Amino acid sequence: MRSETLPDHAGAGACTTAGMGAGLCAPGALAAVHGHADAAQLDLCFERAPSGKTWLSRQRSGYPFHVGRILPVTRCIDRAPASDATAEVIVQSSSGGLFEGDRVFQRFVAMPRAQAAIRTAAATIVHTMTHGIAHSRVAIEAHPQSRFDYLPQPTILFPAARLVSTIDVVLHGGATVLIADTWLTHDPTRRTAGFGMLDATINIHNADAQLLARDRFRLAPGASRGSLSGVRQMYGAHGGLLVLRLDDGDAGSEALAHAINAALQTLDMPLTTAYAAAGVLPGACGTFVRMLAADSVALRAIFSTAVEAVHRTLDGVHEGAPRASHSSQNRNRGVCP
Repeated sequence: MRSETLPDHAGAGACTTAGMGAGLCAPGALAAVHGHADAAQLDLCFERAPSGKTWLSRQRSGYPFHVGRILPVTRCIDRAPASDATAEVIVQSSSGGLFEGDRVFQRFVAMPRAQAAIRTAAATIVHTMTHGIAHSRVAIEAHPQSRFDYLPQPTILFPAARLVSTIDVVLHGGATVLIADTWLTHDPTRRTAGFGMLDATINIHNADAQLLARDRFRLAPGASRGSLSGVRQMYGAHGGLLVLRLDDGDAGSEALAHAINAALQTLDMPLTTAYAAAGVLPGACGTFVRMLAADSVALRAIFSTAVEAVHRTLDGVHEGAPRASHSSQNRNRGVCP
């Protein structure tokens, strides 16, 4: 799940590793963006070792987060294993989701030339609320020539759930960042009751704290009618995939958007089931894929197809599509077809 902790709870039950002092892994440009450096419940920094492998140089995890061991992921480039493995971390939550009044905050830093990926063990449930709001915040900083993938499983909005979600990204030159932000609606009572409110924002800044692009939407009961409204009909699932790069310019971003759109055209799904397209972000900072789907199955198919197109275009990597959007269901690591 994404995650701000309240300052007075910052040290409760925390697990730390080396590198917790100030230095290269300090918040840096992230603090410049916000004007302060808040304590995070989950604070991870990835660095590249002289051997070429990426390791977790800083790890601080407090309730409700648990971080397992690093899983090396060797992708297949031109049918041969890549020389530098990506360090993948699966984040788990012991809280059972987001509840009324929760404030959760996660911070991730990828140092120069590091390659890392964050995934979650399960979807995040935003539970029913009476009058309060839950807040979720993620801060990401990708240093030069780094690659960072933040691909959590979807957030599920229960009836009367109210959530404010913010993702802040600081993008340095030469870095590549993939971000997934996906949402589902669900009523356990099957009465089709709607969620209360969703206010979701993604901010992209450069290393000088200049805002390059912002995506924000706010859905309330009157607008959503219990689902995430689409162009032609009611959709129960919504998703966004951002591919952030500063060095490609609009031409490179347009080429990537074209490749993604071509891949999406191969999906045999009517508009009543899925509606998706890729376009160029303002500020010459990358490509954005917007997805609307009837259910989680259709959303997963769209998402995995888009991610596959990104890997093929940027990395020359074959990963197989359609496939589950989360690697917990795909354990063939380090094996090339």
